[in-house]
Amino acid sequence: MDVRNMDEIAQTGKLSPCVESLPLPYIAQMNAFGMSAEDFEEQFGFEKPELDETLVFSCKAGIRSMQAAQLAAMNGYTNIVNYKGGAMDWFR
Repeated sequence: MDVRNMDEIAQTGKLSPCVESLPLPYIAQMNAFGMSAEDFEEQFGFEKPELDETLVFSCKAGIRSMQAAQLAAMNGYTNIVNYKGGAMDWFR
C-alpha cells in the first residue's frame, strides 16, 4: 500500500499495478482501518484488507509508511511490513 500523496504518485507513477494507493492523511484523518469493509471500499475504491492479511506499506522514504503501519496495528492488523526504502529506493 503506497501512502504517498496523489501528487507524488502522479510524478513517479505507481510502484506497481498491484499496489493500492491510500495517502497517509486519509488513513489518519478518516481512521481508514477502523472503517467497516463496506465503507472502506466505497470511500477508497478497493477492498479493505483482512486483519490477518500481509500489509506492506511504502511512502517516499519510509517515515509515513511507518506511521501507516502503526495506525494499522492500532486497528488490529498483525502482519505488517514497512518498506523502509520507499519510492526513492524502488525507482532507483
